[in-house]
Amino acid sequence: MRTRKTLAALLGAAVLGTMAAQPAAADTFRFALGFPSGAPVEAAKKYAEAVQEYTNKKHRVRVFELSLLNHSEMSDGINKGLADIGYLLTAYTPSDYPYSNMGADLSMLTTLDNKIAGQEGYAYSGAMLEYIMLNCDECQEEFSKNNQVYTSVVSTPAYVMFCNDPVNSLDSVKGKRIRISGAPWARWSRAFEAQPVALPVGEIYEALSQGVVDCAFLSPTELTNFNLIEVVRNITTDVPGGLYAAGGSSTLNKTKWDRFSDDEKEAFLKAGAVMAAQITYLYQEQATDDLKKAQARNINIMQAEPELLQKSREFIQKDLEYIPQFYADEYKLDANRLKELSQTMLGLIEKWQNIIANADIHSADDLRDVYWQEVYSKIDPSKYSPKK
Repeated sequence: MRTRKTLAALLGAAVLGTMAAQPAAADTFRFALGFPSGAPVEAAKKYAEAVQEYTNKKHRVRVFELSLLNHSEMSDGINKGLADIGYLLTAYTPSDYPYSNMGADLSMLTTLDNKIAGQEGYAYSGAMLEYIMLNCDECQEEFSKNNQVYTSVVSTPAYVMFCNDPVNSLDSVKGKRIRISGAPWARWSRAFEAQPVALPVGEIYEALSQGVVDCAFLSPTELTNFNLIEVVRNITTDVPGGLYAAGGSSTLNKTKWDRFSDDEKEAFLKAGAVMAAQITYLYQEQATDDLKKAQARNINIMQAEPELLQKSREFIQKDLEYIPQFYADEYKLDANRLKELSQTMLGLIEKWQNIIANADIHSADDLRDVYWQEVYSKIDPSKYSPKK
């Protein structure tokens, strides 16, 4: 394996160096996002700048926000080359990504011993990058089978509860129809006698405003990303917890990737580190800002009552043990291997909570350097992403 450079040294280079024989032709890459605005779009613009810089202007990226592909179309669209790069949310096609999604589904661990309140996403992004890129061959194969290459992460800030009426006690949760973002939150809802409802994120505004659902589990960032600030009247901040990390925020079409020289692959991995840091950092900044905007609009912001909070933690402890078996049963996979990967991911979450707790992070660039040092610098671009 080649000697690795630090990202800081790579950033100082004006030119990547001579491309290998028969490199990919210069191109403008289409980057599809299923968001109209907000942190994902702003992060994608920084990613586009990074690609242009790291390829010495050989390649460019054009960002298509909410126009080329929506979230439900993204996986197939990247596969078929309708987009060269996509903001992929793997929970929308769960049978294609069970190993990757299992790692994402362990996020509620962050609520049990939270050393880094307000920075949960920083740690979870690092853990997911290290899990998928360095520890989970099955995850790599999932992306490869879908003609995709995983180069970056999606991790939101911690999930809160948006509701029409105040919901912060055991009794008030009962019977509520709650829009959920994945299986752990569905199980949480059922455990508290609520009804989980699966809806695309773009339909939540109408569902809340018309009372089709009573609540939604989401990151505070969706208050402005999808204008939910116009319809949400109550927010409970400390349940259910966990966060959304099921996806790759700059997932490449593998046919294009396989045509790259090794230097081009390294350039796009470097851009992936930028995307991972930008989306994670901007999401947290936006979450803090959006809660302030909600307060200014007199939206009722409250905490869960102690009994609900305690019961929630008890549920999470049991559910974390159950998740590997759920995936084994649901997708007919090896339960022992899933348990092994689950333990790996739980260890990585703890590791990354400590990394972030001890890191001096004041910008997205600081976070990028941590991700590069701990994960990306350990990847050999010439060997990354298995053959289909």
